[in-house]
Amino acid sequence: MQDYETLIWEQSDHVATLTLNRPDKKNAMSQIMFGELRAAFERAADDPDVRCLIVTGAGGAFCSGADLGDPANVPSSPLEMKDRMRSIHEVARSIFDCPKPTIAKVTGVAAGAGCNLALACDLVVASRSASFAELFVKRGLVVDFGGSWALTRSLPLHKAKELALLGNTITAEEADRLGLLNRLCSDDEVDRVAGELAREVAALPPRTVELIKSNLNRGTERSLAESLEAEGSGQALVFGSADTQEAVAAWLAKRDPHFTGR
Repeated sequence: MQDYETLIWEQSDHVATLTLNRPDKKNAMSQIMFGELRAAFERAADDPDVRCLIVTGAGGAFCSGADLGDPANVPSSPLEMKDRMRSIHEVARSIFDCPKPTIAKVTGVAAGAGCNLALACDLVVASRSASFAELFVKRGLVVDFGGSWALTRSLPLHKAKELALLGNTITAEEADRLGLLNRLCSDDEVDRVAGELAREVAALPPRTVELIKSNLNRGTERSLAESLEAEGSGQALVFGSADTQEAVAAWLAKRDPHFTGR
């Protein structure tokens, strides 16, 4: 079992939960946490027992962004900053490219890179006490950690620009109205709702889920012909699988299916 300094990894059946664990800093990302996040998402990607990953924060906050109090996060020259950003964006890439379904369980603040960590997940469950902010501009910084990519795919361009250019904090209710959330629930229900959603996803045929996720993520970058080709290739891959045979057999027998990933 791998140990982390700034994260907690828990696993129950096919659902893993990754908790950012710097509650005294509202889970701000230190250089160590950035590296551990990449390792944890690569771990989820490589572990066949993980079919869904919940990402959350300890102590009532999701993540307040990069820890600018960590000297390692503030290089001394533009060239060093360029190298640092390349490293940080490899972390973001590991999240976006993770083949397993991911669920952000957001309580409290999700700001800056923390907001974009939530948006990088496939599904977002938030409590009513949660808030979201692309506050980079208020720190004199450019939106990073994949936010410019995620915002323009989640929102109409003018709304994405409003969040990024003004950097204002929005409530969970406003985030839900904009379509950024999949579930909005009370603070005492968020654990149950996120857990039930994760178990529902984890009960589905994992290889099929991974292919669907991949096709959706790349849908805006492909032509219609390319999308149809990818769908056809994916269908051919799963058609003869044991899970597809199990799905058909269960449907005909009017029973719940049991998928193995084969």
